[in-house]
Amino acid sequence: MKYGHNCAYLRVGGKRKLTHPNNAMDRQTFIDHFNLLLVHLRDWTSQNCFNDFSDNFKFILEPSERTICDHLTATENSYLKVWNKLKDKQISFDQVADLFYQDNKTPKWVDTSVYYSTPNLTVVHLFFSREFRDENEIYYLDRGTGPFKAVVGIPPDNRKVMKGEKFDVNWKKHWDDERNGNNFMSKLKRFFSSS
Repeated sequence: MKYGHNCAYLRVGGKRKLTHPNNAMDRQTFIDHFNLLLVHLRDWTSQNCFNDFSDNFKFILEPSERTICDHLTATENSYLKVWNKLKDKQISFDQVADLFYQDNKTPKWVDTSVYYSTPNLTVVHLFFSREFRDENEIYYLDRGTGPFKAVVGIPPDNRKVMKGEKFDVNWKKHWDDERNGNNFMSKLKRFFSSS
């Protein structure tokens, strides 16, 4: 075990794992990690995508599963009603913090990506573990953003809209809109094909 900056690195099963002397992450640390994640996410996405980004963030939650699971605690399974009620709904930073910080525990991991962005709004997709754990069991602590990780979803070739070397970050939303019939052209095509 090596120590540094009030934390320890422990080898577990051949992997280096960051641990802290106290097992509970305090709420302010969680919020600081979430804020730093948004900086990383914006920077990483801006390096790969040509879109304008807003600092007005909203969030869409997607749990790793939407069913009752035997490997989860009764409390973790009870959150399922909340996750399902919030499906496809945009919520605020504070609402995410309230939902993801429960009894000094957080999701084990949260992968974040920009779902879509305009100059007035950036919607961030949060794909997360339904397991809520103490700080010494969560991922991405070594990045300073645990349990969060910034991810940029790369579109398939048939979905790429490029400007130079960068692509449109909104590709996933546009694709979802087409599949769900939420865009004008899809509705128009359906109208004419039904005539």
